[in-house]
Order: sequence, then C-alpha cells, then structure tokens
Amino acid sequence: MSQAAVELRDVTLRRGRVTALDGFAVTVPEGTVVGLVGPNGAGKTSVVDVACGLLRPQRGEVRVFGHDVRRDGLAARRRIGLVPQETALYDEVSAWRNLRFAAELHGLRRPDGRIAELLELVGLTERASDPVATYSGGMRRRLAIARALVHEPSLLVLDEPTLGVDVEARHQVWGHVRGLRSRGHTVLISTNYLDEAEALCDRVVVLRAGRVMAEDTPAGLLARAGRSVDVECSRPSALLLRESLLRDPSVTRAELTESGLTLLVQREGKPEALVRRAMDEAAVSGFRVRPPDLAEVLRTLP
Repeated sequence: MSQAAVELRDVTLRRGRVTALDGFAVTVPEGTVVGLVGPNGAGKTSVVDVACGLLRPQRGEVRVFGHDVRRDGLAARRRIGLVPQETALYDEVSAWRNLRFAAELHGLRRPDGRIAELLELVGLTERASDPVATYSGGMRRRLAIARALVHEPSLLVLDEPTLGVDVEARHQVWGHVRGLRSRGHTVLISTNYLDEAEALCDRVVVLRAGRVMAEDTPAGLLARAGRSVDVECSRPSALLLRESLLRDPSVTRAELTESGLTLLVQREGKPEALVRRAMDEAAVSGFRVRPPDLAEVLRTLP
C-alpha cells in the first residue's frame, strides 16, 4: 500500500472573519495526481498554503510524507516543490541564472547537470541564455515548474498552473505534468479549469465554501450524473420542451443552449424515451446522447 504524500485532517483555517477551510480533509496518495476544483473563494489556494506550511490552521492535522508540518515543517518542505499562481521569476536574467539561484538556495552542489536536465525536460534548452523578460506566459510557467523541481522534490504543488496562458501552452504544461506522474512524482493541482482536472487527475476534490462537496475519480464523478442529451431545435421549441421535460423525475437539469436544449438525465433514466417524447412535442432537427462533462456534473452537486 502506497504512503500518503499529503494528509489534511479536520483542518479549519480562519482569515479574519472568513472561514477559508471548515473541517477540511483530504488524502493525496503517493504517485497520483489529485485536483482541487471549485469556484473562486472555495478554498483551493488555502489548501495549497496549508499543505505547504505557508499558513498554520487554527485546528487540524497536516502531514507531508508523514512529517507533521507544524512540528517538522523544514523536513516537510524539503519534499515539496511549489509553483504558485504568480511565477515570481527574475525577469532581468536568464532561465539558467534563475535555476542556478534556486539551486543555491537549496544548497545543491555542482547543480549544472541538474539545471541542464530540467531545461531539457521543460523544453527551454535553446532559450536558456535569454532573459526571462522575453519569454511568453507558457514559457514562464514551464520555467517555474523547472524551478520547483530543482531540488528533486517528491511532491509538486501547482496552484492554477495554466492561468492566463494560451491553449498550446496549456497542453504543453499538461504534457509535463503527465511526464512527472510517469516518473513517480505526486502532484497536487488547484485549478478552475474543469477540463484540466478531467485530463490530468486520478482523483478530483470538489470544494465549496472551504468544505469538500465531493471526491472521486473524474470517471466516477461523471458516472454519478448519468447522461446528457443535446436536443437541436428552435428557441421557441426549446422553451416548450424545457418546461415539459423538467416534469420527468429522471431529468435533473434542462438548460437552454445556442442550438436548443441540453438535458441532464439520472443514471436510472431513459434518454431515448425522452428524445422520443421531445420529437412528439416539438420540431426537433437532431439529438445526441453523451456522457456529461465535468462542468455539468459539478452543477448537479448540492
């Protein structure tokens, strides 16, 4: 049985009058990618800060690879590489110098080989001598990941790793995360992007108001919600069908879309019967039955 990389048990964190975490608990098994998802203000960054020892909760237990973060914070932090929302790189110097400075802070001796390895890992070898000020947002994120890995941590913590970068850069970062997992690293990701959690994570923890609303594999969360039915029709037909089909106990949601209507149907429901009913009641030009996406699943949570 693998060791827990991170354990938060009954953690309560207050910031002034605001309760950022309220009896929060999560376990991140070693060698897995676990995602924290939820709206802004849900407590995702607070979980990251507590796990990394940057904030001390008023109540609860926090362990990183068995080390109590409160009593043995230095040993715990040595196992962690953190990529915060703000990359906080030194723009005026090169990527190489940024990594060399990080290596010196961690007390690495003769770090040049490690730096070259990391630059190759994140695809920045050819730009290693260029000032970071000339880098794109995606390149900066990749360099921040390399910096977090310079001391070979067992746990990588990514707080909104693709915030503000373009689609191509997002997929490059995703590729690096998948590569790290294949090398045995544990990764904890905080993200607002549901497709990111679905694409990368072994497990997803859904937060709301500092509490765990749901925890499961992405596939498990999708299975909870049943299936989605996209109905193509005019707006008047969509309005008519929404009012009618919401009376069916198997329909949990009915949302207007640009092309018509999307129904979310419980696992026990019969989407085909709903489609036949829709075609009997209105002019339907097409339909599709599919698994729901993660965004649709989260909207079904209480």
